Amino acid sequence: MSKVLVIGHAPLPWEDLTRSYGPGTRTWQFAKPLIADGHDVTVLASRIPFVYPDEEKEVVRSEENGCVIYRIEQDSFEVGGFTDRLMQELDPDCVVGATAYPSYVAVTYAGERPTWVDVFGSFLSEAQAKAAVYDDNTFLEHFVRIISQLVNLGDMFSTVSERQKYELIGQLGVAGRLAAETFGYDFVCHIPCGVQELSFPPASDPTGGGGADAFVVLWSGGFNTWTDVATLFAGLEMAMAASRRVHFVSTGGDIKGHDEKTYAEFGRMVAGSAYRDRFHLKGWVRRSEALSCYGAASVGINIDADHYEVTFGSRNRILEWALAGLPAISTDLCELTGELSREGLLFPIPVGDPRALADRVLELEGDPEKLSQAGERLKDFVLETYSFEATTGCLRDWVRDPEHAPDFAERRRLRHEALESARRKFIPPITPDSSMTQKIRFYLKNEGLLSTLRRSVTFFSRKARR
Repeated sequence: MSKVLVIGHAPLPWEDLTRSYGPGTRTWQFAKPLIADGHDVTVLASRIPFVYPDEEKEVVRSEENGCVIYRIEQDSFEVGGFTDRLMQELDPDCVVGATAYPSYVAVTYAGERPTWVDVFGSFLSEAQAKAAVYDDNTFLEHFVRIISQLVNLGDMFSTVSERQKYELIGQLGVAGRLAAETFGYDFVCHIPCGVQELSFPPASDPTGGGGADAFVVLWSGGFNTWTDVATLFAGLEMAMAASRRVHFVSTGGDIKGHDEKTYAEFGRMVAGSAYRDRFHLKGWVRRSEALSCYGAASVGINIDADHYEVTFGSRNRILEWALAGLPAISTDLCELTGELSREGLLFPIPVGDPRALADRVLELEGDPEKLSQAGERLKDFVLETYSFEATTGCLRDWVRDPEHAPDFAERRRLRHEALESARRKFIPPITPDSSMTQKIRFYLKNEGLLSTLRRSVTFFSRKARR
């Protein structure tokens, strides 16, 4: 058995907070099966910003669900020394990153320990989508820097889809990893989004009195850069015009610090609608309240624009609805929607076609038996196909005997450089004992000439008075 440090995100799936994101589920998808296999697992989880109370301590340690969990404030996660110290104190046999940013921190501090990198969705395509929404290509630098470090320093990799696996292999090739030493080595396995049994609270009417005969179309979770809100709004308006039973409920909203435009745009559309009383935008609510809406909803809805992130990615929310027996209407662009559609467990619609969306809503409103038949099969199918245990076989095999990639000898220097660079970030650039030359250089660089001159005058005046 191995001693494993899993580095991921919080909140974790059982936390009843007002925001819940896929990266927390992904972290537990990796950790839980490793605990079940008997490994000694510690989870270091970066708290996603704007989720926890501002007064939360920098690091919170707990023992729960079979492991030790550290939930840490994001800035201290990357710099500040805690991650480095924990790595040295635990001295794990291997390090497992869950999603891209935690994997970036993992390879930075892993040193010579075998390290698993999880690129949870097409990272560069996410960058492109954000740049497009904000009309600002400067966002690309952050994403390019992270993916470059990942493909250069990881030993083994996972993606969220088979399609994304081949995208990542191409990136590894550009990084020089497809070399003589790695010929025949399979760098990447795909680990689709996973699910575990959930206990759902009693259903509650999310329309605020819309009536027992309401046909509730549910959205849950974030409105991200790839959400096609124009089609979503126009299609729902058409359906509402044709049937007074149709209501829309969303338990989610903007993604602070990442996309604060898409949901706001949707809200402006709704505010101007003649049917705005049937659009119930609840915003982010506690996870327990969001789950209580699943049993009262008639169908879930997921509408994506057509671009690379959707092609290579997946949709956690569709799987979670499935656990509650709630089928979804969705654009059919990713592997998951294709798989469920072929099983008759998802109701696909074309991209960018509001009329087709409205027709699908009205079709299902008029044929509840079709929804019922899909709902009865959904839970068993996803638990068999997408359980945490079933999806993580390649990760579990690797952790039993963790090894470096065959080209690690050529990568060792890069690992050490990454670690030393990170350590320099949390070493004070100057101290009272630093030489005058060091202090002047520091203040010139960070504060400019005038501020440095003022500091110098004050310093020498004080010294003269002594």
